[in-house]
Amino acid sequence: MASKVETGNVRSVERALAIIELLGQHQALGLEELHYLTGLPKATVSRMLLTLQEQRWIYRGLSDRRYRLSARSLFGDSRQRCKHRLAEQARPWLLELSARTGLVSDLSGFDGEHLEVLESAVPEVLRKRYPHDSRIVGQHASLFHSAMGKACLGALNGDEVERLALRERVAAEDRQRLCAQSRQLGFGQRTEGHWEYPVRLPFLIRAVALPLRAEGRVIGSIALHWPMDLACVEQVRKRHLGRLAETVEQLQKTLV
Repeated sequence: MASKVETGNVRSVERALAIIELLGQHQALGLEELHYLTGLPKATVSRMLLTLQEQRWIYRGLSDRRYRLSARSLFGDSRQRCKHRLAEQARPWLLELSARTGLVSDLSGFDGEHLEVLESAVPEVLRKRYPHDSRIVGQHASLFHSAMGKACLGALNGDEVERLALRERVAAEDRQRLCAQSRQLGFGQRTEGHWEYPVRLPFLIRAVALPLRAEGRVIGSIALHWPMDLACVEQVRKRHLGRLAETVEQLQKTLV
């Protein structure tokens, strides 16, 4: 007859596998959702999640605090693995950048066609100003109006920019002006007054961004964004662009 210890271990494995299976089905789930779907006590689910995190089977998003399968746990979809890996590796750098600047730090992933927001870290000093329903992770950012998009465009060759501009139906004079601006500034700067996400903030924002590279190609960007009433772009550029560049450089070293 199996001992109590063996029985307990088997039960723990079964519970862990149930959580992993649910995350595979739903992409991302919170503690409350997992508690409901598994039928397990919340304390038990919390302990299982902590163990799975420690073993790097799952990770918890900064922006929505929901759990996802880690890159090492995903099979069959190389694009999803790449996105998850980038978000996981960027996590500590985004947290540090956000804490040091007091601004929101965002990570985007660029696949050569579209720009997707992969992660976002909101500092404690700004958390009260950001409503829970305004998270932008998973949304596609504008290549020609977001700071993250302009940072990527500024690092691409002219033919690629032209191709993307034609696809997005950007007028010739607009794309020339926007790309020239990004190259001249040396960073991407958000088009003020433009908002491309279906979720909205109760205030206007400003943002600056730098491109992120791996193996000689642009794979995304990291941005700082903040409520417009806090500071002008020039102030943030002088105070924090160096820190943003350091963060990009350090993260790129881990991607080699």
